[in-house]
Amino acid sequence: MTSLLKAAPFSPVVTGAALLVLLGKGPESIQRPVYDYLHQTLKPHNIGRLITTLKWLFAYGLIKSVNEALNQLCRNNFSLRSSKADWDWDNEIAVVTGGSSGFGALFTKDLSAKGIHVVAMDINPLPKHLENNPKISFFKCDVTDPEAVNKVAEEVRSKVGHPSILINNAGIGGQRTILKTTPAQLQKLMGVNLLSHYYTVQAFLPNMIANKKGHVVTIASIASFVATPGIVDYSCSKSAVLAFNEGLGAELRSIYKCPEIKTTAVHPFFADTPIIAAGKAELQKAGAKILDPQDVSNAVVDQILNARGGQILLSNGFGPALRAIRGLPWWLQESFRRLTERDNSHYDK
Repeated sequence: MTSLLKAAPFSPVVTGAALLVLLGKGPESIQRPVYDYLHQTLKPHNIGRLITTLKWLFAYGLIKSVNEALNQLCRNNFSLRSSKADWDWDNEIAVVTGGSSGFGALFTKDLSAKGIHVVAMDINPLPKHLENNPKISFFKCDVTDPEAVNKVAEEVRSKVGHPSILINNAGIGGQRTILKTTPAQLQKLMGVNLLSHYYTVQAFLPNMIANKKGHVVTIASIASFVATPGIVDYSCSKSAVLAFNEGLGAELRSIYKCPEIKTTAVHPFFADTPIIAAGKAELQKAGAKILDPQDVSNAVVDQILNARGGQILLSNGFGPALRAIRGLPWWLQESFRRLTERDNSHYDK
């Protein structure tokens, strides 16, 4: 209910309906009570201001809605046809990397609840509540090792079948400065957060192309758009996977002539998962609103079940602004970054 109330002022349906009533265009049964109430509580010039405000909100909401509709159309290759009918969820197979914890465990649980057979690939075993589920298969795999990925992929194909959904979710983080980042830490983080996307896509995408059906979901981050002191390596990896997702979509269209395969990039803000455990208290102290991981899983599962490609921003409302920051003049970009900076010297200790 709260989210609906927050969204109402920016909905062209709501503001448009209100404008019709205030301008005398609505039904008499609604118009008269509203008109009487406003004239009892507001002065005439304030009613004029209210109408002007509603006009601006209606214009903003309309532009925003049209823009989002065009974005969705573009991200789905300008096809007006829904491809939901092409999917038979009880017979689909989804691979989830990092499927034993954090977002991955939720994706595994929620997709299997929809009838999809989930293959969880992780170096850690499944949690107890996901064991003994006939719709979940676990394969131990180090996704930073291409040989291990290929071996497990062959096992998956022989024991479970050919996956039509791939969620590249495995990820690690850390808190350290550039000067304090060791080669081993950098290689491990990039291996998990970026290179594994190459290995899993190379292993599972060919069959999707052959069948002209599939969905590759890339779990990126709000850090894809803004590099933050103390997690520069993480920001680099998430910027890279955004580029990977964009490039994958372009290659599917232009090289493999397979626009039917969907690609989705997901950009969560800080969420209550193991990846932020070390810095959670500090984030809360700084006033950051931490996302419920279930909200992220709900958005991803909804995207898959609706057979939509695109970009999902989960950032408490300011995601579009962060996404747009790269297009601003440099002085504005830098001013924004400096406004968000504080004393981060503790990262160097």
